[in-house]
Amino acid sequence: MAQPLHRIIYFSPAGTTATVAERIGRYLRARGQAVESIDLAAAWKSGRTELERLEWPADCCLWIGSPVYCHHAAPPVAQFLDHLPERLTGHAVPFVTWGGVSSGLALPELAQQLLNKGLQPVGAAKIIACHSSTWNVKEPLRAGRPDGDDFALLRELVDKVCENLSAPAPVPLKLSVLNYLPERLRRDSATKSLALVKASVPLELRRELCTRCGTCMDRCPLNCISLDPYPHLGDECIRCLQCVRHCPEQAFVFDPQADYERLAALAAAAEEKKVSRVFL
Repeated sequence: MAQPLHRIIYFSPAGTTATVAERIGRYLRARGQAVESIDLAAAWKSGRTELERLEWPADCCLWIGSPVYCHHAAPPVAQFLDHLPERLTGHAVPFVTWGGVSSGLALPELAQQLLNKGLQPVGAAKIIACHSSTWNVKEPLRAGRPDGDDFALLRELVDKVCENLSAPAPVPLKLSVLNYLPERLRRDSATKSLALVKASVPLELRRELCTRCGTCMDRCPLNCISLDPYPHLGDECIRCLQCVRHCPEQAFVFDPQADYERLAALAAAAEEKKVSRVFL
């Protein structure tokens, strides 16, 4: 078959998924492939017109990347896939980054969304990364990841996907291989949601510290913070914590050590191996 267009679309508030996407693009270009990369957050902040104008050639391979949020793909990624045209005819490779707590149902859900739109998955990956909520502790969860071993797995994924797509009839990925979690963990992941986290752990502002400088607005990847006259978080907030992380006055209420201890306990209790893995 003709050489496909590899379109890499990703969402990466903390930058790790962007790092993985950049590596995928680098490996594809090294193989002489045509590559196009789109940062969903940048497209979102500019009004989404870039996404609306996208054309989908029949031989397009969509690489769609997301951090794992509350056991699922980040909402902007799921929303992007929901709004894809119906009855596409290309291929796809979903990939996620996760901080070693649980990769949950993110990969199987992304693969099913892609298949529902007509994009046949031909590979997938879950890549261990430094947990984005633990940046402000002495030893962040999964510090130093992804590393050289993780990137080697990505190169293997790219090589195998390219070889597969060059065949007259590419072999689809069996979606059953993405049900890698034990049944108990799959059931538990199905009960998790961002809405529950937002309801149980509200993000509060200490107005006496806030100078209304607007840094939080600038750092929000979804344009969901407004000054009224103090920062107000809209319904689209996904708790990426970039506002907390970059606030020069530390005006948002956040205890990084307590959050680290909570996440570390959840990771220790989960039976999922804390490794990167590719699926072919």
